[in-house]
Amino acid sequence: MFLSFIQFIKQLPFVRLIIPFILGIILQIFFEYNFNYHSIIAVVLLLLLLLTEFNLKDSLSFQYRFISGILLNILLVVLGSWLVFVNSANFFKNYNEELVSEAIIMEPLVEKINSYKTFAEIKRYYVNNSVVISDDKIVIYFEKDISVKKLNYGDKIIFKSKINRIKNSGNPYEFNYKEFLFRKGICAQTYIKRANWKKISEDNASFIYSFSYKLRENLADVYKRYGIDNQQFAILQALTLGNKSEIEEDTRHAFVVSGAMHILAVSGLHVGIIYFMLNFFLKFLDKFKNDKFNYGKYIKAFILIAFLWVFAFVSGLSPSVSRAALMFTFVIFGKTVNSIVNIYNSLAISAFILLLIDPYKITNVGFQLSYFAVIAIVHFHPKIINLFVIKNKILYYIWSLTAVSIAAQIGTVSISLYYFHVFPNYFILTNILVIPLATAIIYSATGLLLTSTIPYLSDFFAFALKKLIFALNYSVNNIEALPFSNFENVSFNFSDLIFSILVIIMIAFYFHYKQTKDLLITLFIVLLWLGFNTSRKVYTKLNNQVFVYNIKDVSTINVIGDKNILLADSSVLNSDIKKYNFLNNWMHFNKKEYEFIHINTSNYNSQLFNKKGNYFKVNSKTFLIINSEKQVEFLSEKKLFIDYIIISNSPRIKINKILNLYKSKILIFDSSNDFYSIENWKAECKNLKQDCCFVIDGAFSKYL
Repeated sequence: MFLSFIQFIKQLPFVRLIIPFILGIILQIFFEYNFNYHSIIAVVLLLLLLLTEFNLKDSLSFQYRFISGILLNILLVVLGSWLVFVNSANFFKNYNEELVSEAIIMEPLVEKINSYKTFAEIKRYYVNNSVVISDDKIVIYFEKDISVKKLNYGDKIIFKSKINRIKNSGNPYEFNYKEFLFRKGICAQTYIKRANWKKISEDNASFIYSFSYKLRENLADVYKRYGIDNQQFAILQALTLGNKSEIEEDTRHAFVVSGAMHILAVSGLHVGIIYFMLNFFLKFLDKFKNDKFNYGKYIKAFILIAFLWVFAFVSGLSPSVSRAALMFTFVIFGKTVNSIVNIYNSLAISAFILLLIDPYKITNVGFQLSYFAVIAIVHFHPKIINLFVIKNKILYYIWSLTAVSIAAQIGTVSISLYYFHVFPNYFILTNILVIPLATAIIYSATGLLLTSTIPYLSDFFAFALKKLIFALNYSVNNIEALPFSNFENVSFNFSDLIFSILVIIMIAFYFHYKQTKDLLITLFIVLLWLGFNTSRKVYTKLNNQVFVYNIKDVSTINVIGDKNILLADSSVLNSDIKKYNFLNNWMHFNKKEYEFIHINTSNYNSQLFNKKGNYFKVNSKTFLIINSEKQVEFLSEKKLFIDYIIISNSPRIKINKILNLYKSKILIFDSSNDFYSIENWKAECKNLKQDCCFVIDGAFSKYL
């Protein structure tokens, strides 16, 4: 198997090149090397590579040519790391200062509940009567006002506001918004009041993107003109124009739970639909050839590639569509130049180019899902479809569509579970219904846009679109309503991700080489996986852990061990607070079931957790919650020892008064305290050299 795999890889030069390149990117993201000297190392390695190539030409030295391969791989690792280094966001130099700045709007505005959000690039700002030239990217929230809605991509504004750091709550396993924006080159944010900004010019950004956004708005207006509105318009806009901003949460949830969310994200599926449609209609061009040259297939390739990029252009050149268009461009080019094209090489080339442009794309969930899905479809689809011999054309079409769905799910299941913790149980049924409907919607939408000025014909396409979108929505909602439609809140950690990918790789080897030892290796990996998870559960049970979460204005204490106990007030039971702040942590420990205890409960006794008044005990460790000045208004001849003191609800207390009564390992100031109290306590703790933790800077956690 191993030798066969090596021979297979030797036929894929770009696959061999991209592996060390991706490794370098990942190493830099996780370990953040300083490249002051690495660029010099890269140049030296390049020179050594060239010298090796020139000096190992004769047959006597052939056995040492592996040295050049090693040097090339090292060079690619360094290249990947260096690209991450140079693409990292710069930190803003004047945080928390009220500045007058000039910036260019870099994306169309998105309406939020209380504001309009966009991304912008600061071109200059003014500090102490001097001008600072800048290229920092920031998030801007505009106070709601009718004039804000008139702002467009490329508009330059001048504004006065305080530029702030982007903060992350620091709760364990919570989505890291700060890191997400940092990887997009964004390092700051600001809120601008309606009276503190003014537009000073237009069309200051990329002409291509500006024209693309305007074209998308004009096409959306065509849909509205033909009476397609509300959620029908939102779904159609997402399907064809790549704009999901107007989809309501209920609709989004229905598509997620049913396994149809990929339909709403314009991606490889949609580009593939356009490709196969055009390829079918342009097949006649293959006949245009003479004795020496088949010029028809080159004309077809040019039209196909042009149309794919027009579609990408219309959808706003979103990363997912651009990625898919690039993939298909290499596939079309390869098939045109050489009838035998290796899809794996085409995928590797497209990924290499995309990562050269932006190495942080490797962390993008859409990037990972699209490439894993395509690789799985290429590898597994023909093998799955050959499991049954079906002669009926309609049944064969349904089975082929089912095989595509199964293959894509094999490729993406691990990543989906790791990021989203949801598994749609009826994904096969969903895809059998929604993929043909989505295809028909895209074709009908294309027809409407092309015939929008032609009476009756455009009305026919508009009527068909409304019925098709209704059928799509009806199918998705009914699949969501089926019993056991999905597994939600699945506990799936990074270790599960690695083990599951290894299992899928070994299954792929078995399908390809048909060797029994591949199944034995798969079984061994599964046993390791089970053993690892069992040991992790035992460790969690034996080692209780206490968390004090960072949730604005709320005191939230969580004890996880044999049981999961949540000590807080009832506001944390809000589904959004739970989902975004600590549900991921519970899934990490596989402790989704929990027992809620109100923080004001006077008495509670269990084997794990005991509470009396404001004191509680976990194992042998003692805790005290101080939320009132009255708790320290007494005299004591001897200091009481408390392992951990939690201060909440901004009591007007001096730290030295607490320390006169209690001796504690650490003082924990939770997120229910106000900003000014926290600032005062920080100064006091520093002067008294008292060990402390301010949860507003990140959640407190401790194994007991």
